[in-house]
Amino acid sequence: MLDNRPKLAHCATNAIKNKPTARRFADSLPQLWMPEVFKYAPFSWLASLFALREIMNWPDYQWLNQDAKLSVAFVPQHCLDLQSLCYESFIATHSKVPTRQHNWHDFFNALIWRQFPLSKSALNRLHMADIKAHGTLQRTPRRNRITHFDECGVLLVYSDPVIAQLLKDHQWLEAFWQHRSSWGKQVQALIFGHANYEMLLNPYIGLTGKWLGIQVPACYFDWPQWEQLRWVDQHLQHRLAQENCLGEKGVLSPLPLLGVPGWWSDNQQADFYRNSDYFMPKRK
Repeated sequence: MLDNRPKLAHCATNAIKNKPTARRFADSLPQLWMPEVFKYAPFSWLASLFALREIMNWPDYQWLNQDAKLSVAFVPQHCLDLQSLCYESFIATHSKVPTRQHNWHDFFNALIWRQFPLSKSALNRLHMADIKAHGTLQRTPRRNRITHFDECGVLLVYSDPVIAQLLKDHQWLEAFWQHRSSWGKQVQALIFGHANYEMLLNPYIGLTGKWLGIQVPACYFDWPQWEQLRWVDQHLQHRLAQENCLGEKGVLSPLPLLGVPGWWSDNQQADFYRNSDYFMPKRK
C-alpha cells in the first residue's frame, strides 16, 4: 500500500492534511524513474500489465510504441510545438500523441492509451466534434467533463450494483468497510484518469477521483487482466459514442481514492472512513 513503500526522492510517503498548492504539489513529485513504486496498489496493476518493475530507467518511445495494434503513436512534445494545432487536433490529424520524456503525467497517459485505446480515441472524437462546432477558444461544458474524466476518471466495474449505489449515496463506511470482502470479487476500481496516478505518487487526504459505473457479468472477475480491459474498453467506448454519457451534468460521482481497499494502509481501520472532511456526506 502506498504509505508503506520505501521513501522516494522528492516524494512524500504519508498523506498530508490538506491539498497542496499546484506549484508545491508539482515540485513534490519524483523526477527520477522509480520502479519500486510499482510494488504497491494501484500501481501494481500497471506493473502486472507492463512488467514495469523490471525496467530500471525511463521507458523510451520505442518501448511506448511497442504495441503494434495501437491506432496512435507516441511522439516527442516538440512535434506539437512546431505546429499551430491544439493538442486534440494534433492527435486527430496525425494519430500521434505528443508525450514529454521523463514525465510521469505523460507516461501514465500513454499507459492509459494502451489499456483503453478505443475509449481514448472516442474521447478525442468527442473533443473534435465540439471543436468543429464551437472552435478551440470556447470550451463547451461537455469538453470540460471529457477533460475532467480523462484526467481524474475512475471506472467502477461491478457485478453487484449494491456497492455502486452505496458509493453514489456517499455511504462510505458501508461501501468500503462493511462490503470490504467484495472488492476484487464483485467490484473493482480501474483508474482511467492519468492525473490520478500522478497524484497518487504523493497522496494526500482529500485526493478524490470521479467514477463512472460499468456493470459486468459475474464471471468477469475470473478473467485475465487483458481480457477484462478489452471488455471494459469496448463497453466504455459504446457508452461514450452511442449514449453520450458525458453529455449531461451529474453522471460522474466522487470516489475518495485513499478509501479504496488495498490502496492505503490507514483504511484498514473503520475509523478512517469516519473522517467526514474527506468522506463527505451527500448534500441534501
